[in-house]
Amino acid sequence: MKCKYCGGDVTLSDHFCPHCGRPVDQAQRHQTEMRQYEAEFEETKKEAMDKIAVSSGGGTAVGIRLAVIVALIAGIVWMMVYFEPYNANERMEKRNAAKNYNEYVEQMETYLADRDYIALSVFSSQHQLDYNDDYKQYREILYGANDYKSVYKGILEAAFATKDTTNMYYASELSKNLNRFYDQIKNDSMQRYAEDPDKTAAVYSEMEEELQVLLKKYIGLTEEEAKSLRDLSRSRRTVLIEQKLDEKIVRATGKGLSQMKKEELPAIGSSQEDK
Repeated sequence: MKCKYCGGDVTLSDHFCPHCGRPVDQAQRHQTEMRQYEAEFEETKKEAMDKIAVSSGGGTAVGIRLAVIVALIAGIVWMMVYFEPYNANERMEKRNAAKNYNEYVEQMETYLADRDYIALSVFSSQHQLDYNDDYKQYREILYGANDYKSVYKGILEAAFATKDTTNMYYASELSKNLNRFYDQIKNDSMQRYAEDPDKTAAVYSEMEEELQVLLKKYIGLTEEEAKSLRDLSRSRRTVLIEQKLDEKIVRATGKGLSQMKKEELPAIGSSQEDK
């Protein structure tokens, strides 16, 4: 699951995004639902035990067995609810994705034709298409689009850094996200999992071309360095990107990326008067 503010990975147990500190609405709704279910479960259990307490004779044994069965069923339901990976909104999006299949496919093909991979990634995340089996022919492409978006954000954070810039989350993750993008290209997942490997490979080549242009323009890679990215090992690619990135950040801010502190967000509900 992704944070709607910064795109970082979050889980249903995270009340606040570990990357940007903002509230995770889906997780908070999930926790609220869990608390409500806990209260209802405890109330049901209490009612069952109260009935047992007022029963007598053989009825007591029957009542106990019935209560145990009820408790076991309730426990199974509890586990299903607790571990359910989709919240109500996600389940609704899955139904919409099935109902609007032709419309969604047409929209994704338009994004691909326009080489608008960021819009494709946002559209996919919004409608929960990444792991939807109905759209598995796009799955590898959507993985690439998500990495493309993260790399793009990192490049622009570095490109437009100023001396007052404090939040460089995507820039600090740039080499990792770029490595993940190239991992998709270099491994055999497109041949093994993509329903149309040729189309998927073509889209990746287009995304790679776009990223190389951005890396040359905004991070300072030479033509030769940009073209070598695919063939470099992960470690060599990491060193190259982080050296160029650090040079860029130092020129803009006067200090290296490792020295910069992430932006501290105000506590939820705080006001200017509180500061």
